[in-house]
Amino acid sequence: MFSLIVEGAITVAVIGVVAKYILDWKKSEYRIDNTELAIALGTLLLVVVPLTAWVGTKIAINNQVSFKENWGGFETRADRKTTTCQRDGSCSHCYDCDPYTVRVAYECGGYTGSGKKRRYVSKTCHRNETRYHSCPYTTEEWTFTIDTTLDPYTIASHNLPTDPDEHRWRSGHRVPDSIPSGTPAFWQAARDRLDRGDPGPVTKRVEYDNYILASQSTILKRFSDSIARYKAASLLPPLNHNIHDFYWEDRAYFVGVSPPGSWQPAVNQLDAALGATLQGDLQLVIVDANQVTDPDNYQGALMAYWESPEFEKDALSKNGIVVVLGTVDGQTVKWARAFTGMPVGNEALIVDIQNTLPGTKLDPQSILGHPKAAVSGNGVTVSHPEPQGALERVLWGEHQFARVHMKSRGKGSVGYEYLLRELEPTGWQRFWILFVTVLFACIAWGICIAHGAPAYRSWRSSHYDY
Repeated sequence: MFSLIVEGAITVAVIGVVAKYILDWKKSEYRIDNTELAIALGTLLLVVVPLTAWVGTKIAINNQVSFKENWGGFETRADRKTTTCQRDGSCSHCYDCDPYTVRVAYECGGYTGSGKKRRYVSKTCHRNETRYHSCPYTTEEWTFTIDTTLDPYTIASHNLPTDPDEHRWRSGHRVPDSIPSGTPAFWQAARDRLDRGDPGPVTKRVEYDNYILASQSTILKRFSDSIARYKAASLLPPLNHNIHDFYWEDRAYFVGVSPPGSWQPAVNQLDAALGATLQGDLQLVIVDANQVTDPDNYQGALMAYWESPEFEKDALSKNGIVVVLGTVDGQTVKWARAFTGMPVGNEALIVDIQNTLPGTKLDPQSILGHPKAAVSGNGVTVSHPEPQGALERVLWGEHQFARVHMKSRGKGSVGYEYLLRELEPTGWQRFWILFVTVLFACIAWGICIAHGAPAYRSWRSSHYDY
């Protein structure tokens, strides 16, 4: 920040000197003398420049440490709101109807006279205008929402009823086919899940602070010289961060294999329970062990790749748990590796995953299980009915996952606040900070010259001139 203050101070001084030179050259009434220049310059250097540099640096650093992570939760309620339609009411799908006349006033003045005596004379006139009421197509409209432990979601707003022509507000006016109608399939499926006591999973992307990913220190950055080789062989899948269908995210990756089963829904279900209880986020990678023959090297490359600047704000988050399963035949797990988004923490859990998963049947139920949630008010209670998946047992087992904090939480807690001290604005951030400094400096110089100098002269005259 000190270098920004110096650069800003030099810029402000140059602007002031150039402004004084131009005003003197033009013999402007706003000319200032050297004393007035010194007073204005001192004020700007002591207030405007340091404040702008401090605020700009703080905003820049906050932007650098801000990343995105997944939160998991469950559906809690599927609701349908019915809006009764009336003429000129609150329904959305309407047409013009029932004309009526309104008398409106308008300006109709004009110019009179000529030459220097020409002037505009205002005059108000009136005319009749035809207006229309707004008539709804149907007698009611439906809005479908799903409440979750994370956020409410609107699935469809102001749909017309099923068979809208059977619900015409006026029997003689046909309803256009282009207007959405009926119950959305996505909402109905959620309603069915809730009715049978098996609420579905929800994922939400949120911002959080990660000092490690933002760190400019090379000793804290993952590195692997095998990334290029694995990418060239199409063995490193890119980290997915796209939410689809309102609140689902694909977090199962397949490299050279296609094991049977509905893996994406199963991972979403486990992540919902993991997020709701342990604040974790599982990413599952299943690879062909015939192509990936060095599990440790592959794990290191995947870790470095997913935490690299290539993914910018969507790099692997601190609550991320990555499990890599190698299979030879597509039927069973040959080897397992795991890592988290933090450099320390959950070491025993990682060892448990690596020791427990080999030999497990490679299907969603055997690997992931199906944690269930029971809705209680606006929250849920998570349970793990048998048969549990191998990962399900380990993640909630003796060495269950624990979210690692960025800030120190007392004795024995690893803190990374010290990394903030090494962060500096990037090149583009420095440019914009200096740009804002110049902008503020120009405004401040204008105020000082136009108002500050006259005020100072008036004060000096009243106190020192006799």
